[in-house]
Amino acid sequence: MDAEVATVPGHRWLMVADSDFLPANGGGEREHLGFARAALGAGWLAAVVLPVRTTPDLAAYRDLLGDVPLITTRRRTSPLMLAHPRYPYVVASRPFRRSLLAQVRAEAQVIDGIVTFSYKSRLIGEGLAEALSLPMVVRQHNREGAYHRSLAAGLTGPRRLVMSWEAGRIERDEGRFDRSPLVTAVADISADDADARRAGGAVRVLHVPPFAFDARLGERIAAHTEQPPNAGGGSDAPRVLFIGALDVVTNTTALRWLLDHVWPSVLAAVPDANLDVVGRRPTDDLRKRIAETARVQLHADVPDMQPYLRDAAVAVNPAITGSGVNIKLVDYLQAGLPTVSTALATRGLPLQPEVDLLVRDQPADFAQAVVDLLADPERRKRVGDSGQATVTELLDPQRNIELLATGFQS
Repeated sequence: MDAEVATVPGHRWLMVADSDFLPANGGGEREHLGFARAALGAGWLAAVVLPVRTTPDLAAYRDLLGDVPLITTRRRTSPLMLAHPRYPYVVASRPFRRSLLAQVRAEAQVIDGIVTFSYKSRLIGEGLAEALSLPMVVRQHNREGAYHRSLAAGLTGPRRLVMSWEAGRIERDEGRFDRSPLVTAVADISADDADARRAGGAVRVLHVPPFAFDARLGERIAAHTEQPPNAGGGSDAPRVLFIGALDVVTNTTALRWLLDHVWPSVLAAVPDANLDVVGRRPTDDLRKRIAETARVQLHADVPDMQPYLRDAAVAVNPAITGSGVNIKLVDYLQAGLPTVSTALATRGLPLQPEVDLLVRDQPADFAQAVVDLLADPERRKRVGDSGQATVTELLDPQRNIELLATGFQS
């Protein structure tokens, strides 16, 4: 153990992020934020290492971290990193520098473990773990190779070829990292991903559910409306909600499936229904597609999702590609919003179909489930309440950070 970095009984963790996560607008960013809050609440966060493209919002990090040191390290974002001879772009663009080690030694006086956020920061995590002789738990949001395969499936032409090639490189390198002697344990966000990683021969693997959770969301939504939450916004016209980052191909693929194959059947049965699409950075093509579809409204780059969660009667989660845990599903359920989802979008969380949510994979069945919920307020409340109770218990941040801590135990 380096003399400059001492250990103490209990937990003092160095968090290695995989990217700038404030403001936390996406699922991965909110997972980072939720973990940081949980570790701060437990008194276990010693410092944060943040790989950045540009200067981050330092005031936002000071508000979050208080006296906990923030140590930034510059990413390499040149397209030439795609041709790195050893590592895929997502890894090569986050190099480990000896100057970072010096900063950690200077600013984080007491560390007894490293929590590295995702395979993408493997070089930084491994470099620090080896230099400081510290155990390292890797927090995985996806199986990155499988996730990039799903991204490639939604692309065409040369972009699809490049993404498929990158996915293959990631799968091979991710497998090596899973078996690295510098990895003490892997803490997967998804139970399904944890099982797949174990089957691939990874070192010790845990399932630790998401930290991207705000147990007070349902209470705040109820407090800002005079009607019961999720009653449809006080209008006779019921509202259906889709949330998702609209610059991510897995979300745009899901939305197009919804618009092409599901929404026309919903409108045929409920002609006054409205679909609210809420997400960041939609392309011009997607804007046009939404504008051409009857009774669909786009709400782009909104600062707060709460009004849409409050006003919706039903949420939809039509993911047909992707991996990991779908964070929008966590948002819907914690808000007490009755949800219709594909089976793929529920993987990784032990939810009970027909009780916590409705699960349908065929377009006609998906549409009918939405229609049935819109027609039955009592069932909407029953399903919404059950989903909210289940996810609140499952995603308790104190319990889950204690579970992650077991990854450091021999």
